[in-house]
Amino acid sequence: MNSAKQTCVFGPIPSRRLGLSLGVDLVPFKTCSMDCIYCECGKTTSLTLERREYFPTDLALAQIDAVLNRHPQIDYITFSGTGEPTLHSGIGRVIAEIKAKHPEVKVCLLTNASLLTDPAVRRECAPVDLIVPSLDGSNEEEFEAVNRPAKGVTLRSVAEGIAEFRKISSAQMWLELFIAKDINDSEASAKRFLELVRKIRPDKVQLNTLDRPGTERDVGIPPRERLEAMARIIGAAAPVECVGGRAGGEDGKNNGSIGDCNDRIVATCASRPCTAEDLARSLGFRRSELETHLRRMEKAGLVFREDGPRGIYYRAGKPS
Repeated sequence: MNSAKQTCVFGPIPSRRLGLSLGVDLVPFKTCSMDCIYCECGKTTSLTLERREYFPTDLALAQIDAVLNRHPQIDYITFSGTGEPTLHSGIGRVIAEIKAKHPEVKVCLLTNASLLTDPAVRRECAPVDLIVPSLDGSNEEEFEAVNRPAKGVTLRSVAEGIAEFRKISSAQMWLELFIAKDINDSEASAKRFLELVRKIRPDKVQLNTLDRPGTERDVGIPPRERLEAMARIIGAAAPVECVGGRAGGEDGKNNGSIGDCNDRIVATCASRPCTAEDLARSLGFRRSELETHLRRMEKAGLVFREDGPRGIYYRAGKPS
């Protein structure tokens, strides 16, 4: 990552779950410990468990301070982005300094929980106000099918790491289960998820489904009634809500992929520079989601921004 030209902060953006959220992305594009079939950022290009300072920690703190000075009304600082945030070796220091300098702002960690097996990572992240860990398989076969993790990461290790984190942190925990049609949406899956939830004891469980193009085109979306049936079973252990943007229709299939979405945007921006509003109107995207997606594309080098008469414009490729 060329830190001289990059920023680790994005937003603030309105979030359906967190209010006004400032995103913090501490790792290079698609550096992750999993290659999930539903990831809206696309395929993982650096599958790793190596923790290191991917982005200068001092620079990250300076950029966060600069935004908070301009936007003191932010509800959450959210560690998320284009890879697994706990891979960054300085995340503990960033969290600690935010809590010390900006105690009025809550801190949220979105994580695939693969590194919560490490006691040091659990201690570093314990001060957050909210953690949203993912647990996408009810058995090892489902876990491998949905998450495609780095070698050595298992459902058992992830579940145990989340449970151990729960013991040492007072953070709210919203356990997110991504449900894919015909992979982990059966009654048997729901019963196995129930036992995992009983061990972890989250404050609530969120059943999520595909809301925008994922890595793989053929990720199925379960019918609403199937999700509701799963929620009733898992609800014996914790409150459950369905947070996915849609349920499956007749075929329950996703009609696009992250690559399709990128291709449409690149093709449009190659023909003429476009604002986010132009792209949203012409391609049928929601404006709030599109701006986040454009940021990821910019980080991947697919588009670049430039000033224009109506604000920020996007062009395909890299600036000359």
